[in-house]
Amino acid sequence: MEKEQELKIYNEAIDFFGVESQKIMVIEEMSELTKELCKELRSRGDIPHIAEELADVEITLAQLKMIYNIHQAVEEQKDYKLNRLAKNMAELKKAQNQ
Repeated sequence: MEKEQELKIYNEAIDFFGVESQKIMVIEEMSELTKELCKELRSRGDIPHIAEELADVEITLAQLKMIYNIHQAVEEQKDYKLNRLAKNMAELKKAQNQ
């Protein structure tokens, strides 16, 4: 699906269901993903269900970024945290090789 169409659907969902409802939906979808991951760790889950719940989480998170108008702030935080992760891993690898 094209990004423009995706954004249109997100906006329509927020308008139709309401901000509060979509905030609740994010929480519910994250909980369902958590449940599927726990099932998989107990050898009772399956990858298709994890993929389904992950898609739901991504869709509702995109709406949450729209609700708070924080796309740029989220990207900045991701960049910062990914750089920090890379640095931490490099330091740990270096320490392991000493």
